[in-house]
Amino acid sequence: MPMFRPLPASEEAPATRVRTSTPTVFRAAAATWPAVREWSFPYLASLAPGLPVQLVAGNRETERTRFTTSTLGSYLGSLTREAHPDEVPAYLKEFDLLKEFPQLRADLRSRELFPSGTIRSSATWIGPSRARTGLHCDLLDNLAVQIMGTKRFYLARPGTVKQAGKESRKYDAWARLSLIGAEELAAGQDDGDFFVADLEPGDVLYVPAYWWHEVVNLTPGVLLSGFFGPRTRVLSRWAWVQARESLHRAGLLGRGDCTCHGHPDSRTRRAPGSA
Repeated sequence: MPMFRPLPASEEAPATRVRTSTPTVFRAAAATWPAVREWSFPYLASLAPGLPVQLVAGNRETERTRFTTSTLGSYLGSLTREAHPDEVPAYLKEFDLLKEFPQLRADLRSRELFPSGTIRSSATWIGPSRARTGLHCDLLDNLAVQIMGTKRFYLARPGTVKQAGKESRKYDAWARLSLIGAEELAAGQDDGDFFVADLEPGDVLYVPAYWWHEVVNLTPGVLLSGFFGPRTRVLSRWAWVQARESLHRAGLLGRGDCTCHGHPDSRTRRAPGSA
């Protein structure tokens, strides 16, 4: 197995470190949040059991994009049961939990984490053990807060995927993708370029923009990601993304090869535990 060095941890407040462009783990930085102490899958399911949700089947970053459908109650209920080892994990990705349930904001203390004067947006990743987000790099800095369960991050320095000739042409609005996974990329290369961090509930991870990372659930879990940056940087990046999105929607960029449109038959398949 390729060597991944443990990512350094810091006891400082995240807001004092996130301008360093160096990935950092902040152990237990969110451990006192009500969400970390009180949330559970049954509780979240009870908020709107019949809410339709779209799930990603498998690893859409390096494989064909496939979607399944379920309801929030059925899907979260399935996460409390042991999955079959051959079952393809279905992942509730980039779910706007706080838009659906604004009352949950009271259980978070996100302002403690971010530098003043930044624009930020959040989304949640909810999934079973073995659910994976393939190797990619984001266009904005990210603070990832582990709310429930345990998650592993493999990280690689900016430029490593391009140097290996493994950048993917698959379209994603806010990220760049790799053709291969982190372990394959790291094989035979300088282990000084590769890091690993396991997040427990309450841990926070800072991932600077353009750092490559692959993420896998070690147990069923919930992670809250907060993408952020100075106002001018975020707005300029947003304008650039919107221009590319217009081309994509017109079929002029990433047609048939993107993370947002699945195989024509994939949306009709049911996820395990679906109603």
